Amino acid sequence: MQPWVWLAAYVLGFGLLQVLLYRHFSDRTASPQPTERRVTRADGGRRVAAEATETVVCGHCGAVNESHSMIRYCGACAESLR
Repeated sequence: MQPWVWLAAYVLGFGLLQVLLYRHFSDRTASPQPTERRVTRADGGRRVAAEATETVVCGHCGAVNESHSMIRYCGACAESLR
């Protein structure tokens, strides 16, 4: 088989892979869920405290993201949240 045929097949296959990956990751939407925090008591017993997380809505795509000092970019579109 000719080298240009292999090259064309590789380029088309790689492009198809990129499109499929983009569609897979762009379909995910963030849904805010309350997080659970485990608290260990001194006597060894455990209790679970449900803690609602604060959220920030992305101004670019509208996705809901967790509000935290270490989170700077949107999880859906990677735009800056600040």
